[in-house]
Amino acid sequence: MVIPEASERGSRVLMMCLYDLEQEVLYSVKWYRGDREFCRYSPRDVPPLKIFPIRGIDVDRDETDSKRLTITNATEVANGRYTCEVSADAPSFQTAQVHGLMYVVDLPTSDPTLTGIKRRYKPGMKLKAECISPNSMPAANLSFFINNEPASSQHVWHRVDGDKAGLMTAYSTIHFVVQKHHFVRGKLKVRCTAIIYTIYRKSEEKCAEEERVRTTPASPPEIHEAVIYSVHRRLPETKEPEPSRAASAAFQRNVAIIFLFIPFVIR
Repeated sequence: MVIPEASERGSRVLMMCLYDLEQEVLYSVKWYRGDREFCRYSPRDVPPLKIFPIRGIDVDRDETDSKRLTITNATEVANGRYTCEVSADAPSFQTAQVHGLMYVVDLPTSDPTLTGIKRRYKPGMKLKAECISPNSMPAANLSFFINNEPASSQHVWHRVDGDKAGLMTAYSTIHFVVQKHHFVRGKLKVRCTAIIYTIYRKSEEKCAEEERVRTTPASPPEIHEAVIYSVHRRLPETKEPEPSRAASAAFQRNVAIIFLFIPFVIR
């Protein structure tokens, strides 16, 4: 049985039931949704195709035969377990069944968005970013990648919010301290990928540069002008010997005698 794992609501769905009768003759091919038969192909009947309506599952008669089943405008009712049953004609009437699951999903209304990434980082800085995938059913599975490698789960947190229409928005946050090994050729790439089964896979990636630490060029050695001081050695002052008291008294008497006789000389 070939059946898509998931189909978008309102889309056209093709299922295949492949078998080998090993030289026997086909008696019937029956299709079940859950336990309820809704389509049968019997080559001996006229017409060979019979539809047993299930509201919400519309079979395209022109695109359905002994090995294929086509459903138009898939609805939520088409979500679930399908069975293809093949029976051989007489005399063996051997019967075989195979089962498959299909989910009908609402894809996100827009691609995932990644916010919070700075243009530059350097080792030791904290990186915190958030990824959002809006309005889907079920919620998208979000994953972070650092330089194409899955991010450590201990650095990632998830949450989901629903609205009244039954749609869900997925949020995922990554928070870690940037290390030197996170840069590849000076670049740090962060990617968020949103996945819903095998039908949907979208990503957004942002790139940050390594912030280079600016080093101040070594200054040339400072050249200080030499200040030359002339040092003059002062010789010790030589004091003349003080005149004795007797000599001083004699000098004073002589001066007085001179001034005493000056008037007579003038006359």
